[in-house]
Amino acid sequence: MNTLAARGELSKALLSEADGSWWSRKQLTQQLEELHMAPPVATSPRRIQGAQIHVLHLLTNSLPYTNSGYTQRSHAVLRALKARGVPVQAVTRLAYPLVVGKWPRSEKELIDGVTYHRLLPSFYPATVRKRHAKSVDKLVGMVCEQQFSVIHTTTNFPNAIVASGVAQRCGIPWVYEVRGELERTWLSRLPVEFQEEAEQSEFYRLARTQETAYASAADAVVVLSEISRAQLIQRGVDADKIHVIPNAMDEELLTIQCDQHQLREELGLPMDKKIVGSVTSVVDYEGLDVLIESLQYLPEDVMALIVGDGTAKPALEQLAVDIGVDDRVIFAGRKPASEITRWYGLLDVFVVPRHDTLVCRTVTPLKALQAQALGIPVIASDLLALREVTGGVESYVPAGDAQAFAEAIKDVKKTDAGMQWAATRTWSMAAEKYEALYRSLM
Repeated sequence: MNTLAARGELSKALLSEADGSWWSRKQLTQQLEELHMAPPVATSPRRIQGAQIHVLHLLTNSLPYTNSGYTQRSHAVLRALKARGVPVQAVTRLAYPLVVGKWPRSEKELIDGVTYHRLLPSFYPATVRKRHAKSVDKLVGMVCEQQFSVIHTTTNFPNAIVASGVAQRCGIPWVYEVRGELERTWLSRLPVEFQEEAEQSEFYRLARTQETAYASAADAVVVLSEISRAQLIQRGVDADKIHVIPNAMDEELLTIQCDQHQLREELGLPMDKKIVGSVTSVVDYEGLDVLIESLQYLPEDVMALIVGDGTAKPALEQLAVDIGVDDRVIFAGRKPASEITRWYGLLDVFVVPRHDTLVCRTVTPLKALQAQALGIPVIASDLLALREVTGGVESYVPAGDAQAFAEAIKDVKKTDAGMQWAATRTWSMAAEKYEALYRSLM
């Protein structure tokens, strides 16, 4: 945090770092250009009288090249819409997956029956403005050729720049799905002592302004929680066009019977231990330090399992050594999506010990709902977003309190309440809401 850019003061960094590299100064210039792009003026929702639903989802990334909560939700939604007979296809951002160092199989891929298009340019434009313009041009051709009637995109706002441009040129409505908050996610990754200052920074202010402006300009907005809806209304977005379609899970999960003994035997994990853990991104705000610290207050037969990878892993490994519980913590690393259910199934307790940060008060993680569907008790930080996504039927303890987590782990009991709640949050139910939204725009 010793640079102005790292603290979100981009203009000051550009002016002061005269000795900075050409590349870093170019990146700063382009980031500022994007943050200052004028969003479209909000208009009355467009209606395409008599048109048939044909939806194009514009995505940042996708399976099989990126496996994340974002790509899993996107694919689940697309599959569920296809299952309902809603014509829908997906397209990823310009030059993806080349921009993440992976070579696409082709410009058009079929994954579980869902068509994904890749925007692969013959050359990659040098500036963000030119990249957005090229993206719009390519997508306008696709929309006209295949007669898409709605374009649906997701945060962050660079996607909205492109989607709104396509919608304006083609005269079709566009939907903006707010899955996360760019500025709050950025803030959560900074050291705690710098966050209050960074919340007043140029980057935070401009990114928040852009996200609000594009949500206001969209014909409809989708959010994942009532919390997000209330926050957007407070920021001036029209309440009537905000639709809550929460995270969900596959109905098949409700029918899976996990043989815990067999799974542990196959994966080489101890049979005689109580295993408490999470399947997650290993980043600071997930609060996995709290899980590790809770082992100090638990019997020796309790172990922690962390499935996933991320920037916080080295510090967590060192923490386990420092407090003398490294022999009771298993870092399993990242696992393929096809194996994830097995790692859930061997757990006695699933934990979501998120810290009380701005992003964690809003984002409703899918992982807790998946654990509920499999009948695994959940213990979570007592944050409104976590209560909302789990239906308020699990165990909740103060965020950051390792001893309270330990007590909850000791007292946890297995019930059917979590499964019953999960049964009300399926992707087929979500697809029904999406279809109703698209029809309202026709």
